[in-house]
Amino acid sequence: MLTTTDLAKYPFTIEASEYVKSLRIGIDELASGSYDSILDRAEERIRESEKDALVSPDWQDTNVEILSYPTAIMFVSQLMNDRITRRYALSESKRAYEHLRNENPEKMLEIAKNTFGWKTTSQERRDGARFECSIHFTDYIRNAKNIRDSRWKLVNRLLDHGVVSATWEEAARLLEEEIQHKVYSRIRPPSKTFPEPLMERIKNLRQEVDTGKYVSFTGMPKVVVSEAMPPCVKALNQMLSSKKHLSHMGRFTLTTFLLNVGVNRDDLVKMFREATDFSERLTRYQVEHIGGSKGVKTRYLPPKCDTLKTHGLCVNPDNLCKEIRHPLTYYRRRVFRRGGDVGER
Repeated sequence: MLTTTDLAKYPFTIEASEYVKSLRIGIDELASGSYDSILDRAEERIRESEKDALVSPDWQDTNVEILSYPTAIMFVSQLMNDRITRRYALSESKRAYEHLRNENPEKMLEIAKNTFGWKTTSQERRDGARFECSIHFTDYIRNAKNIRDSRWKLVNRLLDHGVVSATWEEAARLLEEEIQHKVYSRIRPPSKTFPEPLMERIKNLRQEVDTGKYVSFTGMPKVVVSEAMPPCVKALNQMLSSKKHLSHMGRFTLTTFLLNVGVNRDDLVKMFREATDFSERLTRYQVEHIGGSKGVKTRYLPPKCDTLKTHGLCVNPDNLCKEIRHPLTYYRRRVFRRGGDVGER
């Protein structure tokens, strides 16, 4: 049932792996210069992971997208950095989730069964219930245990003859966990040295990460100026307060922006209480991790405007938006134009 377009969306599947093997492209051939577009996209996947904590779900060339995934896996393996490995696995799983949550249910079932061996079936709605599929409790527990929200606990679910009832949205969220584990498990210490052209790319990637190229935090106003917020951030804030669904990229953008303009972490956690899937423990950890006080001690910037456009988060752009490339630049300019006090903290 999976088409080549599906393989580009879900390059971790068994079908995608078989497709890549059928092309018989060896390491030396990959380094020959004939496949630079694949190598470039593989590097881009890793950079997107580092910058945005999400590999872009969009692509230009289907074959390049399919082949760049295993190539990126090889590159991350050579970097030999567990933080990068975990972040990359998380970013690929978020990318897959963005596709899965809008996927044809039968196709989602096929991926769950063929690639992950899930025992799952479609489920007819009963008495107006909103449940849409049944997942064997072992598949459910294996993935739900990593989601720190009480509604995912087995005791709070409808369990009947060993199967758990769920919606397709919930099935996609559980598959996200499964995918993250699969990607992480594929990244192993390298067993051999790659050809020089590939090692040069890996060297440059390592230098970018080690020098903190993706992290900067200077020149922010000393006080938060709500009126200077860019339209995209105002829209995300409105969606959150209205209890509307925010994508992973939307949450990451809102969190990084507000932290970088000086919103208190405790206040930010309180804001996310409006989210329907709010978990204080998980939200606090994520806010502290993005803010640089947990994990790798790296403070992240919001994505650039081009990235926000790619993910459909650039909304209601005004005239100033045409002049800038980053939401923080928008914020600084608005503050300066209204005579605000700006300086490094």
